[in-house]
Amino acid sequence: MTITYALIQMLEKVAEKTDRARIITKAEVFKLILNGKAVVGCEYRKAGAVHKEFGPVIFASGGFGADFGSDSLLAQYRPDLLHLPTTNGEHCTGDAIKMGEAIGATTTDLEWVQVHPTGLVKPDDPDAKVKFLAAEALRGVGGLVLDANGKRFANELGRRDYVTGEMWKSKPPFRLCLNKAAADEIIWHAKHYTGRGVMKFYESGAALAKDMGVPLQTLVDTHQAHYDAAKKTEKDPDGGKWPAYPSGKSWDEASGKTGSGKKFYHNVIDGSKVATEPFYVAIITPVIHYCMGGLECTVLGECITKAGVIPGLYVAGEAAGGIHGNNRLGGNSLLDCVVFGRVSGKAAVKYTFGAGDKFRLCPTPLELKELVK
Repeated sequence: MTITYALIQMLEKVAEKTDRARIITKAEVFKLILNGKAVVGCEYRKAGAVHKEFGPVIFASGGFGADFGSDSLLAQYRPDLLHLPTTNGEHCTGDAIKMGEAIGATTTDLEWVQVHPTGLVKPDDPDAKVKFLAAEALRGVGGLVLDANGKRFANELGRRDYVTGEMWKSKPPFRLCLNKAAADEIIWHAKHYTGRGVMKFYESGAALAKDMGVPLQTLVDTHQAHYDAAKKTEKDPDGGKWPAYPSGKSWDEASGKTGSGKKFYHNVIDGSKVATEPFYVAIITPVIHYCMGGLECTVLGECITKAGVIPGLYVAGEAAGGIHGNNRLGGNSLLDCVVFGRVSGKAAVKYTFGAGDKFRLCPTPLELKELVK
């Protein structure tokens, strides 16, 4: 299930109830139609034939995180990332950005591509180019990130770019390990990932150590050090000697040495419990996840050229650039889609019908409720 399913499902219900919305599937938009400098529609291919649709165009086709060709946007702006897998679907090839550029639309921040630290590796298909993403919640409930030697090397709650950066410096394969309390707090995820073959349940830490090929004592020491740091933090939050993230001081040496010491702990266990503690564990790897760059736009979602606004062309979601700076904060992508989807939709209506009483920006809540019954 894609993360945008709820939004698409609502649109499907609207389309079923009114002829004002029409969904065309298995089609590829490939060209914008111009009238002078204004966009007045688009051309698309479906079943081998070319069709045209007329009206303002809103690009909402995502980024270019799966654009791996030799002439791709990744090859042009981030060739250093071409070897990485991606969490993006095969449709994320930057088509909207390319069509916009073809008519002179400006872009911004295309070099900023977010690499997420926790792409899930499927042991029986480790080289798969597209991978599932392990949600931040798995680390939030207390999951620890271990290197090939069974040791922590970073603040699990640090920013995505930070954790990924520390992984580059450490020895793979990397594992995301959830003890029983952590897994129980997010058991649906743990069972879902296990069912997908990208997470494994271990009856004990001893079994985990054997599978990793590391001494059990290493896992014991790793958890004990983490536990000790958590207890010291409870008594004296800023008494540690290491610089902490986001501020203050940290007692956690493993992350403190990176300059981003851990301050927040959840579901920690002391080393004495590791040998018999059940674990849910996933092998993880850095993955291309999100493109901060895209088509430059106004606060109304209007695409622009160096000369000004392109009449009739709008953008929303990951296809737009300049919304998230150089490193998007987790959780803000759908917010971006909803906000700029609404903003660009209203702007397109106003552009088409003019201001005043000649149009309504959207159905009233009562009308919308009736449409989707």
